[in-house]
Order: sequence, then structure tokens, then C-alpha cells
Amino acid sequence: MGISRADASRLIRSTGDELQQLLREASSLRDSRTGRVVTCSRKVFIPLTNLCRDRCGYCTFAREPGDQQVHTMTRDEVLSVALAGRKAGCKEALFSLGDKPELRYPKYREWLDQCGLRSTIEYLQAMCRLVFEETGLLPHANPGALSREEMEQLQPVNASMGMMLEMTSRRLLAPSEAHYRSPDL
Repeated sequence: MGISRADASRLIRSTGDELQQLLREASSLRDSRTGRVVTCSRKVFIPLTNLCRDRCGYCTFAREPGDQQVHTMTRDEVLSVALAGRKAGCKEALFSLGDKPELRYPKYREWLDQCGLRSTIEYLQAMCRLVFEETGLLPHANPGALSREEMEQLQPVNASMGMMLEMTSRRLLAPSEAHYRSPDL
């Protein structure tokens, strides 16, 4: 069963009785497939780095060098948080980080070089492997926009990966919009 684009466009604008009917049908479909049980997986949050090459107007996570809250977690910090999460009953480790900060910040690029790493994605891959091997937590990475090669690099050490869907909006990539990247980045 599918729905046409035209029907979807019409239904998304539903109001009144039509909206109520749509909600009843959606609930019935959900109940027939999965029931009314809501599940969750306990996760520990690991903010690997809050440096980011982007400057999105809505973001409250990213910081810039000089900000007192800017931080890139060390291997020991990552492992400490993951172990605390496992002790608290978590099953997954959610890695959150800024998008390719090495492309904007030379000092961060130098830090990666000193660590023998080519990229933030390579560091993320190493930390995901560490957390899984040392704690058994299932890594879930949310590193921003990824190339196919980067996804393939992370796949062996991630139970799942997230991507910000708003990154796929052509409108938001335009100058003065949230995900515009100037040519110098």
C-alpha cells in the first residue's frame, strides 16, 4: 500500500473532520502493525566535540575556539562516560559532534594530526570501536553530513547512524540560510 504525492500533499493540509478521519485511520494502521506499545533504548550521550565548521542560526550545541564551553573529549573521557552509562543501564552510546571542524579550525586540524588522525570521522570511528569493545554499548553516531565513503567507514562500528535531514534542503543551503557554506570552507 502506498500513497501518491498528490494525496500526501492534500492530506498534510487536512483540517476538521478530514483531519480527525486521517488520525483515526493512521491510529488503526499503527495498531494493526505494531500495537500501542512505545519502546525506547536507554542511551548515554557522548558529545565528542562541539566544534563545527558550520554556523547554523538555530544551533545551541556548537561552540567556537575561545568559548569557555568549547571541548573535544579525550579517549579517557569518552570511555569514562560510556562506562558510567553502562553502569546506569544504558544499551547505546549516542555520539554527537559538529560537522568536520578540521575544515574551519587550524588548531583542531593540528590536534588531529598530532593524534595521527586524518579526520574527525576517523576519530569518531576509533571512539565508537573503543566504546563497543570496552563496554558493549551499541554506538549510534550523529556526525552531520557524510559522504558514502564516510558512512562505509563508520558502518562496521555503528549499530545505526543519524543525519540531519534539514541538510538535504536546497533552500537551507542558499546564501543567508541555516546550512549555507561559504566557498572558503
